[in-house]
Amino acid sequence: MIDWLVNRLFWWTPLRNALLAEATFYNSMTTLLNDPESMKTATAYWNEGDGWRGWTIEDNKYYFNDVPEYDMLSAWEALDEMTDGQRPL
Repeated sequence: MIDWLVNRLFWWTPLRNALLAEATFYNSMTTLLNDPESMKTATAYWNEGDGWRGWTIEDNKYYFNDVPEYDMLSAWEALDEMTDGQRPL
């Protein structure tokens, strides 16, 4: 019965790709969450239409750039200046 269900689920290529992508995502998140070194820093960037913004958490300090930047690299550089260039890549 299990073989039948697996064959039915993986028969349709878009569903198979989605299931494998989800499994890969959960595996990478589990690896990330179990690594204490990688949990020390978190960063996010986004575009709100008028420019890029970003935030980072480093050593329990929160840095937020609310000034719209021209591109993502400019937003990264602005946050890098806030953290005195000590942020690892």
